[in-house]
Amino acid sequence: MSLIPWNPFRDMDNIFRDTNNFFDFPSKMFGGFSSPRVDVYQTENDMIVKAEIPGVSKEDLNLYIDDNTVRLTGQTKREKELKDENAYKTERYYGSFSRTIPLPVEVKSEQAKAEYKDGVLSITVPKAEPSKSRSRKIDIQ
Repeated sequence: MSLIPWNPFRDMDNIFRDTNNFFDFPSKMFGGFSSPRVDVYQTENDMIVKAEIPGVSKEDLNLYIDDNTVRLTGQTKREKELKDENAYKTERYYGSFSRTIPLPVEVKSEQAKAEYKDGVLSITVPKAEPSKSRSRKIDIQ
């Protein structure tokens, strides 16, 4: 019998791994499309968001932008209903999805532009001028 050195953090590692696996279960079960994958970056004047949304028609997408948040909702639909006896494997996700993306700066939502091409939604929003701080000094008593 071989001895395994005692590691006081092994149990904690197991708990963290099991917890992460538990919360990752829905994305594994539904093919990982509970929300679109995104890239968010900024240029000197704009915030840019690119979201992968393959197989969704433009009419089934909704885009909402406020001062510093982009919200994307939509629905994937089956082209036709498959009968269970004819299906060999079905892994694609069908249903509603939503993704809220916080932006690091305020933007001018009324000037936003969006383009959907080849399954990628590209959103460009001009940055707003930094607003004056609304904070005020509070006397501590």
